Amino acid sequence: MSAWVRSGALVGAPQLIAELGADASALAQAAGIDAAAFSDPEFPVPTAAVVRFLESAAAHCGCDNFGLRLAQRQDMSLLGPLWSLVQSSTTVGEMLEDLARVFFLHTTGVLLSLESSKGGLLMNYELAAGAGAADRHTTELGIAILVNELCKSTSNWKPPQVFFRHGPPQDLRLHRQVFGNHITFSADRNALFIDGAMLAAAYGSGDSATHRMLASRFTAQCKQLPELFRSKTESAIRSLMSVATCDVVCVAKVLNLSTRSLQRYLIKENTSFSALLDAVRADLALKYLRQSELPIAAIAELLGFCETSALTRACRRWYGQSPRGLRLS
Repeated sequence: MSAWVRSGALVGAPQLIAELGADASALAQAAGIDAAAFSDPEFPVPTAAVVRFLESAAAHCGCDNFGLRLAQRQDMSLLGPLWSLVQSSTTVGEMLEDLARVFFLHTTGVLLSLESSKGGLLMNYELAAGAGAADRHTTELGIAILVNELCKSTSNWKPPQVFFRHGPPQDLRLHRQVFGNHITFSADRNALFIDGAMLAAAYGSGDSATHRMLASRFTAQCKQLPELFRSKTESAIRSLMSVATCDVVCVAKVLNLSTRSLQRYLIKENTSFSALLDAVRADLALKYLRQSELPIAAIAELLGFCETSALTRACRRWYGQSPRGLRLS
């Protein structure tokens, strides 16, 4: 099943594209987006088509901060039904935990995960394999929407740290306005660090009874998704890839499953751990080579290859080219 996203993710894009002098309808058609997606926010759209549309729009408009500008026209109400759960949270930390747990109901093409870090949490934000090798503006859009939402809870807050796998744009002024000064590009992840004080900040209505009811309902709906364990496993692989031994035993522990149970669930979803690991490596290799400034040897290490030659063989198997050829193409 192809990854999809609710068409609410496109809110504001046609207007911004028109203001920047391009034809949104033509770009949408070329990307494979049905015209109905712009009039119905619940319309399911292939994630890869949305990514193609946004990245193509940025290129055609000559706008190097397209994702950030679009984020100024969107907010978390685009989550549709999930917005009611978000609004019933008591604290920012509770809201983020809810979001990471049920985000699959909004899209199977973006993988959110929370990771403990000294003094707070890392919110990892990754596009699923197959969503497209070029994803800079899509990624910046998603993280900027979350930052803008958190700023509503605590005025003048800026993230202590933001990480992007892609390299920096030429002009960083809007990035610093949105994210502050602590931005790391060509990093080993796309992530937002949220400090303990922000996690404890009041958020939403604080209606605990409504929150419990909605959390139970949406969690039950998540369990019915046809490729839930595939998505959860891919998310865990991406989080662990550069910081720990990324094998089936480690990933199963992160997911609170036995190794045998995880393998059984993946077989039911017509995949395997080794196939997912290979797909994530292939996806990240192309993104690092095309969008980051990391040396090829560093990319090989981040992807868990013992030597650069192993990455070279893998790239030839995946794409028919060497890492250097992919970087230059």
